[in-house]
Amino acid sequence: MPIIIISSDSYETGREISKKIAKATEYNYVDREILAPIAEKFNLQKGQVIKALEETPSLFGLSAKLRNRLLACIEEATVGKLLGDNVVCHGLAAHLYVLGVSHLIKVRVLSDSKKLASQLSSEAGGSADKIETLLKRKVKKRKQWSLDAFGLDETDPSNYDMVINLSQIDQDEATKNIAGMTVYRKFQPITYSINCLKNKDLACRARVVLMEQFPDVKVRADGSTIVVEVKIKKRTKQKIAGVIKKLAGGVNGVEYVEVHAASDFR
Repeated sequence: MPIIIISSDSYETGREISKKIAKATEYNYVDREILAPIAEKFNLQKGQVIKALEETPSLFGLSAKLRNRLLACIEEATVGKLLGDNVVCHGLAAHLYVLGVSHLIKVRVLSDSKKLASQLSSEAGGSADKIETLLKRKVKKRKQWSLDAFGLDETDPSNYDMVINLSQIDQDEATKNIAGMTVYRKFQPITYSINCLKNKDLACRARVVLMEQFPDVKVRADGSTIVVEVKIKKRTKQKIAGVIKKLAGGVNGVEYVEVHAASDFR
């Protein structure tokens, strides 16, 4: 069955409607509850893991190196959950890094503008003009974060299969429409799409292992073969390639490792 990924301009709104969709479709629900086990598995602080999903690197916040490692750990855990299909996923930014998988339905849910404004007013107070400024700042911040982290604009509707504005439609009707997309032929799992997700899973698992020594590493997989791109100086290329092949070769499912030097990283 298809996988449903929900993105929203409000975490609370996204979580609320995602749970309703999971109930309507009888799908498993995956959200930020998996962050605590991730933090424990990799000996990280849960607060830092959450920040990686919300903040861009800064002098007084997360470093780019740590943020990238945290996001890689989140990707690995999330993709592993998606392999089971029949999943509604929310709050883990999967819509930005699980790409090329045709049995995945990406939905952007926009909160009721009045409800969102009321929520911000209760949190920060202030006039209508101040609330409007806060809303614009929030949208700008998410756009900046998604572009910096994954090179995609989270606020761009073209990145989704469906965009629903809850100012125009209530949650029950929205839930019905989203759940109804699971029967569309386009979103049914096929061998190619399933293999794309499996390749993503293998690449994620290998990347997490390699990032401890090579934080800028890029990994892609094709079956049991993985291709690793990493910054390597010519004089150390053979030695570094050997280390990478040994580390990546120990990942379950990897049978062959290619290592390529790369000079340009996003």
